Order: sequence, then C-alpha cells, then structure tokens
Amino acid sequence: MNDSESHDPSSRNRKASISQLKRIIKGVIAVLVVVGLYFATKASFEQWREQRSQIESQLREIENELRTTSAPLREEALRQEQQRLQRSLPTIQNLNWRYIGFAAIIYAMGLVPNGILLHSALYALGQRPRLSTTVAAHLLGHVGKCVPGKAMVVVLRAGALAKEGVSALPATICIFLETFLMMAVGGALAAAIVVWLPVPQWISLMAIGIAVCASLPTLPPIMRFAAAKVSKSRDVSQDSRIGFRLFAIGWMWSAVAWALIGASFALLILAIPSADPLPSLSLVYGVATAAISLAIVVGFASLLPGGAGIRELVLTTILSVSIGTAQGLLAAIAARILFLVTEVVLAAFCWLWLKRKNPS
Repeated sequence: MNDSESHDPSSRNRKASISQLKRIIKGVIAVLVVVGLYFATKASFEQWREQRSQIESQLREIENELRTTSAPLREEALRQEQQRLQRSLPTIQNLNWRYIGFAAIIYAMGLVPNGILLHSALYALGQRPRLSTTVAAHLLGHVGKCVPGKAMVVVLRAGALAKEGVSALPATICIFLETFLMMAVGGALAAAIVVWLPVPQWISLMAIGIAVCASLPTLPPIMRFAAAKVSKSRDVSQDSRIGFRLFAIGWMWSAVAWALIGASFALLILAIPSADPLPSLSLVYGVATAAISLAIVVGFASLLPGGAGIRELVLTTILSVSIGTAQGLLAAIAARILFLVTEVVLAAFCWLWLKRKNPS
C-alpha cells in the first residue's frame, strides 16, 4: 500500500467494510454449520441408541434360547450369532485397529503427491529447490490449516522453501497453484460421484458449483494471468512452462492424492462396527472418496479453521444415504482425529528433518 492509499480515508473505510463483511459471512456460515451439525448429531444419536437397543434385545433373546436348547448344531449357530452381534456394538474395543493403522499410513501417502506437484510448479517458475525439501515443506504446512485465515500454511511452506533460495513471491504463487489444483480435482471428483447418489439436491448442486468454481482458476491461461498479475512480471506470463503440461501434472498428482485419501477414509468406515451390513467394497470406496473430497473442499472454501464442523456435516449428509447416519458421523469424527494426528506427526518429523538439514 502506498502513502496516498494509507492516508485515504475512503480506502481505509472500504477495507474495514470488506473485513467486517468477511467476519459476518464467517459468522453466518458458523451458525448454519452448528445448526446443521446439531440436527445431524441428534439423528445419529437416536439411530445409534435404537441400533444398540435392537442388538441388546437380540442378545437377550439368544441368551434365553441358549438356556433351553439342547441341539448342538442350533447352539453353535446361536453362539456364532451372539459373537457377531457383540462385535457389531459400536464400542472402542470393537474398532478394527488394524484398519485404522492402515488408514493412517495411506492418508500420509496421500499427502505426498501434492508436494511433488508443488515442486513441479516451482520449477515452472524457474525455482530449483530439491524435491525432498519441497515435499517436507508441503507436509509441514498442513498444520497451518487450523489457524484462522489459513495464512500460516503459506508462511510455513514459504519459510521452509526459503532455506533453499526460493523467493517468497514465487513460493506463494506456487502454493496457491497447488492448492487450487488440489481443490479443483477434489471438487470435480466429488461432483462426478455425488450426482449418482440419492443425496439432498443442495449437496449435488453444491458439488457441481464447487467443481466449476474451483476448476476455473486452474486453467492455464488464467493461471498465467494470475501469476503475472501478482508478480507484476512479464517473464512469468510468458513462461511456457505455466501451461497445459503443469495443468495435466497437477490434475494427475491431485487425482492420485484423492484416490489415496478416499481409500484411507473407506478403511475408517470399515473399521467402525455396525450391525447393518455395509454395501459392496467398491460402493463404500466410491462414496467415501466423494464424501471426503467434497467435505475437505467445502471446508477449505468456508475459511473456517480446518473446515471445523462443516466437514463433519457434509460427510454425515453424504454417508447417511448408503452407510447410515450414526456410522457416518462416527466415521467423520474418526477422520478428523486420525487426519489431524497424522498431519501433526508428519509435520513434526519434517520440521526436525529440515532443522537438521539446515541448522541455521
């Protein structure tokens, strides 16, 4: 901001009005999310209570029959059914911890492809950091998502990249390019699946709208124009490497990332016990991928720290049509915890690795 702008009352008032409008929008979004989550949680709790009551009733009937039956085959069948019902109770002891462990590993793998994409974007702008440093910087930045405004993501990644001579402006441009490409692919993938599911119409319309809005900034002409506008440099707009090759690389790596994140979330769903049989594995994977990608993209667009609340609302709404409301909410909460823990562990490891690599 130059001196004339800093002393211009109308300019200051305009910026203050914009800032106030942003706060109001965030407040409205937060209220709507809280209301939606309240009703989703209430429905989930009622379904879970009814499901638990039914299971306990069935267990009592089996116990009564076991006391009276004398047929060995019938007794064996009853005991197998008893064990199945006991395993289906939604308790911590009945969680499939092996699936949860695999989900954490696969989610960690799903965060790496966009680090490679960030590296490709930096090369397109003439920067030459090492791939290992770029991926570490990308993973480190994930913990910044919980800070309001998400500016800390850029600060952490740009700060780590600066240790290898990457200027702040190219780093910032590439971080935004990587983020928009990730969101574009996630939105497009979610829209392609959600339109075939019996979800509320507002979910389908939101998925299509987000897919279009998120994809537009990733088109090569717009990427070049935006980069040139921000950098005020003709060199950036004329750099042929910011073109369809980067666009294709971005969509490829982002698609790989979402495929892995979807697989991680599908494992979390399977890890949660349920008395009702789940649909086919392919359907669980498809619904899980659509739900988690749309939830993360909507959470990002909401500007709320970490998409707090809105991710769970979207996940529960989509999963309720094929998985069940109660299990959907439990899976959403499990994903929030597991993903956050995985990101923090990876960020801590990368911070220590970067610090050891660059002691200064």
